[in-house]
Amino acid sequence: MGNVFLVMATAAVYDHKQPIPLQVFTDRARADGWLEKLIDHHVSPPELPFDQDSDEAWKDYNAKVEAWRTSHPAGIVASHYQHFGVYEVPLGQ
Repeated sequence: MGNVFLVMATAAVYDHKQPIPLQVFTDRARADGWLEKLIDHHVSPPELPFDQDSDEAWKDYNAKVEAWRTSHPAGIVASHYQHFGVYEVPLGQ
């Protein structure tokens, strides 16, 4: 019957979060393209202020993080995960 390509989010082991399925594609290239968008988003989070920065700098940072999470291509829940991958899943027999 063929295969599908499942994009999953996984967290670091110490986070104790279960992997979550994000989207299924029938085409590997489309799954890989979407994976690239997820990774691109994750390599561009807001810059963390220094410990000694003002409360205003931290409030601004928190607002930027919230906007970054809200704009995540896979949604807010997935923005809390650190890793993404494409898994090939066989359909039927």
